Amino acid sequence: MTSKSLCFKLMKEDLKRRVWTIALTILSLVFLYLIPAAIKSGAYLDQLAEGMNNEKNQRWIREFTELLGVNGVVVAALVILAAVWAVSGFHYLHNSRQVDFYHSIPVKRYQLFLSSYFNGILVTAAAYFVIQAAAVGLILRTGIRGLELNGIWWKIFLLNMLYYVMIYTTVVIAMMMTGNLIIALLGTVVFCGYGPAVVLLTVGYESVWFHTFCQTERQSAFWLNLTKCSSPFSNYMFALTYFSEGSLSTGHVAAAAAVTAVLAVLAYLLYHLRPSESAGKAMAFRRTQSPIKILIALPVAVFFGMVFYSLRSTLSWGIFGTVCGAVIICCLMEIIYHFDFRKLFANWIQMAACGAVSVLLMLAGMYDWYGYDSWLPKASDVRSASVSTGYRDDWVTYGWPRRVHDYDSKPYYTWQYQSQREYQYKNMELTDIYTVMELAQKGVRTDKEIRARGLDGWDSWRYENGVDYDIYVVHYRLNSGKEVNREYRVPVDDEMKTLEQTIHDSAEYKKGTYPVLSQSAADTEAVYFRQYDQLQLLEADGEEKERLLAVYQKDLEELTMETRKKELPIGTIQFRTLSLAEAMDYNEANDRGSNLTERCWYPVYPSFTRTIEAIREAGGTVEALNADMISEIRIRYEGVYEENDWTEEEAARAQAAYEGRPLVYDDPEEINILSKALIFRDYHNMNVYYEVDMADNVDIEISFSVPRIDTNKKSSSVSCMIDMGRLTEEEIRRFGFMRYEEFRDLAEDTEESYD
Repeated sequence: MTSKSLCFKLMKEDLKRRVWTIALTILSLVFLYLIPAAIKSGAYLDQLAEGMNNEKNQRWIREFTELLGVNGVVVAALVILAAVWAVSGFHYLHNSRQVDFYHSIPVKRYQLFLSSYFNGILVTAAAYFVIQAAAVGLILRTGIRGLELNGIWWKIFLLNMLYYVMIYTTVVIAMMMTGNLIIALLGTVVFCGYGPAVVLLTVGYESVWFHTFCQTERQSAFWLNLTKCSSPFSNYMFALTYFSEGSLSTGHVAAAAAVTAVLAVLAYLLYHLRPSESAGKAMAFRRTQSPIKILIALPVAVFFGMVFYSLRSTLSWGIFGTVCGAVIICCLMEIIYHFDFRKLFANWIQMAACGAVSVLLMLAGMYDWYGYDSWLPKASDVRSASVSTGYRDDWVTYGWPRRVHDYDSKPYYTWQYQSQREYQYKNMELTDIYTVMELAQKGVRTDKEIRARGLDGWDSWRYENGVDYDIYVVHYRLNSGKEVNREYRVPVDDEMKTLEQTIHDSAEYKKGTYPVLSQSAADTEAVYFRQYDQLQLLEADGEEKERLLAVYQKDLEELTMETRKKELPIGTIQFRTLSLAEAMDYNEANDRGSNLTERCWYPVYPSFTRTIEAIREAGGTVEALNADMISEIRIRYEGVYEENDWTEEEAARAQAAYEGRPLVYDDPEEINILSKALIFRDYHNMNVYYEVDMADNVDIEISFSVPRIDTNKKSSSVSCMIDMGRLTEEEIRRFGFMRYEEFRDLAEDTEESYD
């Protein structure tokens, strides 16, 4: 009882010397929290008296929720107050006279520590709770029920106080480990920023030096979690993000509480072990100087080397930057440690060692001493592989409907996207390992040639060889169970085109790229067919749906690259899954959420004869685009330049371009000529292999004369392109179409003539 009474007395005396800190805490929270709540609640009552509809009322509830919930201003204030309370409570440790005075008091040292430590927590918690309760009261007096606020205020109070204590304790530890206030604040910055900075540097190191490095979602999640766990401040920011999204887990909070408890114990141990004579010195514990200096110098030196190398792309500048980084940081830290500029090179051996290690790290990345980019597995060691060709089929929808909640906790469905690469990693199993290894070997050979050229190696290589490159990501599944990813830049030559075609035409590639090939009839709610934005619900029962799905899957599996080079889709088909249909129906019934209609559409090519026949048997209409369907064609021209001998048509185009309006072609003869060259833009975007001689100086929209099947509208318009390969030269000149090269040259000639 005597010990407890003494501790309370010490806390009371401690508060007397920290009146200004108490006042700062209360005033900060009043002006940043209570007054905004009073202003908002008063404005709400004024508008309520004038009349307010439900939509506007919901917006006000959202504003109140944001004020009481994740409030960035309040969070910033709490972080600053944590530092202020830690510094005001233990700043006496940095003054030798005050240390002698406090340590001469006939009380145990742990009582001194606990009295100051707990004051920094309890006062802030009490002030924050009372002021927040007052703010909630002001908002509730408007008539808004507490249920509508969803109890967010007390949840955020507990979360903010937990992380307040964590950051407060971190600053206390910095105060214990140093003997100077400025150094303690610098130490706090290091504690809060060192971990995320090193993680970011590591990712940057991989992306710069490991040319075949490919970060998967699993690796991204690993680095993200490491960033989250490497700093109290970053962990706080992640927790606030999760809280606002409604995904903050109990495990995250429990882990944060456990870490805070460990930090508190560490702070007390450091206080207990801290020598009294360390007041006024840079570091309270001499043994920590070298490890801290090395841990800071190495990443900074590597960063300097990467920056200098990126500026000049030469070995000498890379080494120069690395050495400069090591020398500057080591010298600065020696000055900080000794408070003496003459101690720049007090520990030159460590400086030289840091510089040497940093240079080796840079050289290891530059010359691939790790063997990362040159690594190739033996074909016999590879069980299967997947190959991602990036943008080739980026129109494919990956993912699933996801039920989420917004600020007022009313659920709706959105689309949870999955990357193409991740889907292919999990679903593609190519067994033609020879072809995959040929692709990988070309990538490794090219990388060895490029690596010697520096950071601009690709640009100089492309300029000298006149050949572009494509990016392919290979996912190896080894017999040992290990899985490895590599990203290869491969020249687009005839050999590579043959390899890509072999991979593309395999059923294994398609099954790992198109989710519809793994879909079952039992999971299909309905089948829709669409041509030129005209939607048709096919009349298909269980057996007909199964047949439609089966024939489409067969046609898609047999689709070859040669066919895609010659054909464009004539329509798209959607085998709507049960989960997608349920999500769409829910959003529509509740008038909430995003539109999911455009998910999971697949192309129907003219060569898909079985699919087209099945569509027609199910009551669908399949008709190629023709002149009879079109009522008018609107062409917007770009960049029509001044000429002396314009024809009447050229003058009209120039005037329309100048005014920013399209020219309308509705004459049957003109429509007949243009219709044979029209390409529906959405269909072209689904097939990058199609060889088109595109007109680059026009934007085209067409209007249909036939009624849309899914609406009562008499016309609709779609965006199109012009394939000049389907027109004669006379027709091209008549309508003023130009290729990109012609368009660019004309622009350059015009600029020169103006000059």
